[in-house]
Amino acid sequence: MKKLGLYCLLCLGMWALAAGEVSAQDMKLVSGRIVNKNTKKPFGQEAVFIYAFNTVAEAEDARKVIDSKNGFFESSSMEAASADGYYQITVPETGALIFKVGVVDCVLEKVNYRLEINVEIESNEILKQVDVVGMRQGIQPMDPDNAEIDGNSFRARNKIPIPAQYGKSNARLILQPYLLDGNTGDTVRFLDPMVYDGEQYHLTQERRMGYDTGKDPLMHYVRHEPLVADGMVVDWADTVYLDDPMKSYCVKGVLLLEDYNRVYHREEYLLASARIRRPLKFLEYTLGERQLDPNKYKERPRRERRNTAGNISLTFVVGKAQLDPKDTMNRVQVDKLKSDLLAIVEGEGSQLKEFHIRGVASPDGSYASNLALAKKRVQFAQEQITSVLPRRVLARVYQNPKAEVAPWTAVADLLFADSLKQEAADIRAIVEKYPDSRDRQTNQIRKLPYYKETVVDYLPRLRTVHYEYIHEIYRELTPQEILDRYEHDADYRSGRKKFALYEYWNLFQLVKDPKELEALYKRAYEESKEMNAKPWVLAANNLAAVYLKRKQVDTTLLAPFIDTKNLKGCNISVKQPDGSTVILNPEEVVANQLCMYLLANNFRSASILAQLLPNTEKNRELKALTMCLGGYYKGGETPEARAKAREVFDVVKETTPVNKVVMYLALNTQANDVFAEQAMADLPEDDPLTWYLWAIINSRKSMVPAYALDMYELKAEEWLVKCFKADPKYMDIAAADGDILESIFKSAKSTYEYELNQ
Repeated sequence: MKKLGLYCLLCLGMWALAAGEVSAQDMKLVSGRIVNKNTKKPFGQEAVFIYAFNTVAEAEDARKVIDSKNGFFESSSMEAASADGYYQITVPETGALIFKVGVVDCVLEKVNYRLEINVEIESNEILKQVDVVGMRQGIQPMDPDNAEIDGNSFRARNKIPIPAQYGKSNARLILQPYLLDGNTGDTVRFLDPMVYDGEQYHLTQERRMGYDTGKDPLMHYVRHEPLVADGMVVDWADTVYLDDPMKSYCVKGVLLLEDYNRVYHREEYLLASARIRRPLKFLEYTLGERQLDPNKYKERPRRERRNTAGNISLTFVVGKAQLDPKDTMNRVQVDKLKSDLLAIVEGEGSQLKEFHIRGVASPDGSYASNLALAKKRVQFAQEQITSVLPRRVLARVYQNPKAEVAPWTAVADLLFADSLKQEAADIRAIVEKYPDSRDRQTNQIRKLPYYKETVVDYLPRLRTVHYEYIHEIYRELTPQEILDRYEHDADYRSGRKKFALYEYWNLFQLVKDPKELEALYKRAYEESKEMNAKPWVLAANNLAAVYLKRKQVDTTLLAPFIDTKNLKGCNISVKQPDGSTVILNPEEVVANQLCMYLLANNFRSASILAQLLPNTEKNRELKALTMCLGGYYKGGETPEARAKAREVFDVVKETTPVNKVVMYLALNTQANDVFAEQAMADLPEDDPLTWYLWAIINSRKSMVPAYALDMYELKAEEWLVKCFKADPKYMDIAAADGDILESIFKSAKSTYEYELNQ
């Protein structure tokens, strides 16, 4: 126990001695940036540690321990670099820093009075994870209905009769459908084929020497139902994902019948025409943009080198290197100068770099005497400075003292400024007459009749000493300084020089012009990718909000901030190596990206993001709308799925009167068509959209056998003609609308064109 107590006392004594040594040195706040030597980018999420040591010797000892991975070491302080590579740490100005990342050897840097230390570290490359994604193939059933586009899904169905004697027991039937652009006729993609084999087809294959059925590329698509000679119906149905569901599409199919030797029949069909049902084409909705709370995404200010200049002017007793005691501002200015210089020297993040003195004497008297007096005044000024600056600091300050005698033209300028124009002209004339002799100028000017009464009073104003000092201060700019730099520095305003992210953060709050703000968002977004290897979420979201407001699509802006694979939800906080907290899947970002996908008609991706958003009243309508546009408003394989679909339907149905009609029609049943017709009472009677919806309702009724005698086809035509007259754009809509019978459309178009030409 005694030994332990003695050991503790010795340790405390040694600590006290060490503390005394440190206090003898000046502690400075050193900052800088650490990047990967190979990529010139920060290490991101990989931890980068900075250790501070009071002496270089301590750092050398610690480096050996760290690199050997054997033993213990102590540092005076430790910090972790941020994800963008920046750090700050307090260390003696004669101490040292050690930088450590991963398993590579650490890097030692002597401080040596520096306030900024940037480091490049080599790092072992880490193999990135590779995700292997498999696609499941298959044909999904659908209701026996017209082709329709719901969300990003194109669903079509058709029945193809195969007459008797076309099929054979030793033959194969192949139906190869392909999707075409309905406007250009270009092939978009080939769909899954359908294959029917006769009962003897495979038996003959197996009897053929060397035939391997595993190499048959169509084996995967062979149906269980065999091809028969008595006639059959090929019931084709498919669901196709569309990148752009707003385009027009149709499906054609080639039907082949072949035996072992030849194709003995070939037929091409139009499986689905470009007249397709789009049940949600008239759905009404607006997409509002959401803003991040800027205070939650404020960038840490970065201390940077700033040069500052200042000067004071002192007055002296005539003919002496002494301050004029009558001028009370002399002492005030000297004390202010001393205070400023001491603040610079003692400041944690500042260094005095240059100090320039310029002594000026008035031109009256001998030029040589005046110049000597000016030099004495400069010497006096230097003594004033020496009294406040430590020698070790002064030894590192660049000084360039100058002494001069003010010219008589300076006196003339003062006289002219006071409207004594003739007196000023007289003095200038003498100077021009004796340009090479200051003394002759002085003798002639003294002979002027008004010299003692007027000129002498201006001479004290020229007896001054000017100070100018330049110091480097490592600090962040104030908001007003940042705004001033943006407004008045052409290089920064044009983008030739780059702002730090915290400067952009302040500009986002200070700049009011929308166009300028958008340009700043773009600059911050692009520059943050260069600096930090990934974009800045605040700039990206601000820019996305601008785009959403004017319905401009860019789904790449916010994609880096959303993880749908590993995270289930929004606003997930993750601690970083530097102690800061990063929010993954910010709710505002997810909502804005969802809206971007809706604008891009990528309803499937939007539906995935909708499931990330929390179930709050704020998100209720947006989530329901998204799922609805994705086609998840009807059906479902489980009770839970059907309940969710019904909830989506009910929420969207109640958003607007038009949406109630649209949603009932989208269900495409006779019962819901009745509800849609009842809801039409809430729509404006003089709106072309109302008339078009009436045309759909009557067109559907015309296809119901029970209404065959009620002339609904004629009523639908009348509504369409009325609609075309009010707004011709509906003619193009009706031309491709599977909800309007083609015969009704053609008749309405013919009537409209006839009446238009009358």
